Amino acid sequence: MKKNFLFIISISAVITTIIGVIWHQKHKALLTNKYSFQKIHQARALEDFNEFKTILERKSSYVQVSNPEVYEHLEILEQTIKQHDSIEVHLFAYEFEKIIAETIDRHAYARHPDFNEDKIELLNLYFPYILAPFMDKALVLKKEPGLETYDYAFKAYPYLKQIHKMPLHDFIETYAYRRKNAPKASKLYDGLRDIRYIGELLYKNGHDAEIPIELVLTNGKKDTTFNINLVPEKQSWRNTATRAYSDISDKMYFGEPFEYERLSTWLKDSIAYINIPDMASYYDYTDLEAHITKTIDGFSTAQALIVDIRNNGGGTREILNTLSGYFVQPEQSPWVANITYVRQDEKSKPPIDGMNSRFLYTYNSDQFDEKDREAIDQFNKNYTSKTQFDTDKFSEPHYMILKNKRPFDVPVYILVNQNCFSAASVFTSVFKGLPNVKIAGVTTNGSSGRSHKFTLQHSKIKIKLSTMLSFQRNGKTLDGNGTQPDLIIPMDETHVLGKSDTQLEQLISHIKTQHATR
Repeated sequence: MKKNFLFIISISAVITTIIGVIWHQKHKALLTNKYSFQKIHQARALEDFNEFKTILERKSSYVQVSNPEVYEHLEILEQTIKQHDSIEVHLFAYEFEKIIAETIDRHAYARHPDFNEDKIELLNLYFPYILAPFMDKALVLKKEPGLETYDYAFKAYPYLKQIHKMPLHDFIETYAYRRKNAPKASKLYDGLRDIRYIGELLYKNGHDAEIPIELVLTNGKKDTTFNINLVPEKQSWRNTATRAYSDISDKMYFGEPFEYERLSTWLKDSIAYINIPDMASYYDYTDLEAHITKTIDGFSTAQALIVDIRNNGGGTREILNTLSGYFVQPEQSPWVANITYVRQDEKSKPPIDGMNSRFLYTYNSDQFDEKDREAIDQFNKNYTSKTQFDTDKFSEPHYMILKNKRPFDVPVYILVNQNCFSAASVFTSVFKGLPNVKIAGVTTNGSSGRSHKFTLQHSKIKIKLSTMLSFQRNGKTLDGNGTQPDLIIPMDETHVLGKSDTQLEQLISHIKTQHATR
């Protein structure tokens, strides 16, 4: 087993130098690699390191509000580079990604685009069982033959307790490091998805060949322990919530045509339902907005409206903007929905690139009228950011203001889960707090950052970083927090096993109880 030459460990500043020396002793055999990969010489590696550090300091919004470990890791990485004549570029990218993972930036990554993963057998080996999140645990499952449902792989021991001699949550923290600062439910959800690619996790954390993996399963009272072999086929779990719309989601992701009528329906007891699998752009679907407005107009007599955005990975804010005209009532209009700051050392005059497309404008923008500014003034009297940051390093605040445009006197329930990301998490947060809107489900994945991509000069490593701090009305950032629901509806075992969409069923039951006389 070969150790990764730059395996970064969380440490205090006091022992940084000691750890750096230990690393050097562990990894001095770096250059004797059984694989042949693109390398970068020390001098150029240091230039790329300094470029990376400069990008973090001058462009990244979330580095500015991160813990000191980011800078400790940077210092160790620099010292380790100086102890090697050359570095494999893909390993270099992994170490950048580990540093980025110390921030709460949910969009960030570091990648070597020319890295040929097919060369490495371990990167093409996968976990042999299906893993699915249940509460704060992981169920170990298998697919039922010929069905879209699942069964327990080991009925007597249904839960995964340990991997590789580490408690499950510790394994995710260490090996699935990109999920380190995700909201709790999303960390498990995404972490289990990463464990599906366990060969990749092992390789990124210092292994270059398959090793025995010990599992501990439990039923809560007794455990069983055994070793597993990795397999060449992915074992995937699909959330019941997405089953009926997965093909539409795929088409929307690639901008391909689909039948708009499949997005909405009437449920029993006059409950209206619309599913939004992707926050699609109207540029790709020029008549989608007209269809949405026609659909919502047709739901004006509903007992309630369910807007299902579970597993929506984001996109644009255009659908949000359209629906806000219905959901924001006259009494709350104008509604201050989102407050953001762009990372910049020198104040530039608005508009700043990428803000207008997000419907974000500064206080004195000609997009706002006096009533809008009065709403901002009133909002700011009670608003306090929960995250402290140096305002000299950011633009003036940008606000998203939503307004009532059409009458819609129907209670709205937005059904979300821990896989709602980016624009879908923004969608959730901007409507939370409206008296006629309730958020139901599980805390979202968060993330809203105006991400930009950068390419390092010599290694050509691609760096993606958020350049904007994005705050919810409660003063919390979207990244690292997500939006908590008003009505908590987690997945039960029936849902996880694919037998029934019990999250939706529970929400329907709640609506019937709350609005029976409507």
